[in-house]
Amino acid sequence: MEPSTPTLPETSSSRKIYLIILILALIGVANAAYLSIPAYEYWFWADKLALQMMPCDLSDTLSCSGILQNPRSLIFGIPFPMIALVVYPILSVIALMGWLRRRTLEAKILTGLSAGGICFNSYIIYQESIVGVFCPLCAMCSVIIVTIFVLSIMIWKGK
Repeated sequence: MEPSTPTLPETSSSRKIYLIILILALIGVANAAYLSIPAYEYWFWADKLALQMMPCDLSDTLSCSGILQNPRSLIFGIPFPMIALVVYPILSVIALMGWLRRRTLEAKILTGLSAGGICFNSYIIYQESIVGVFCPLCAMCSVIIVTIFVLSIMIWKGK
């Protein structure tokens, strides 16, 4: 007989938290897609105009395109938003599974993945500080991943 996975009470607020995590992860998907498309065109299609005048370019130091056109935005030759474009759909599916199955296992997986996301975003922030240009949408991504981390801990700790 298999060991049973702890389930959440039917009236648990954890289901609402899973739903919030799902919404945040979907916002992360949209954000990553928005940044990935021009970054891909810039780096792989050699379209030097792809990153010009993005709406998130607020100043010389607060600029999405300012960091995305810098080689420090590449991780193993891949623009970092494209990595987020892989991770956020995974987070979305896991959050949906947690919401449907009412289990804590998915929250523990979300905690681990989002902890990795925090490390990844810390590296990106470090690269931005070296370049001296900060991406407002990347900052939003950092807030999202930290929030998912905290919320997922709340689920499996039963808060």
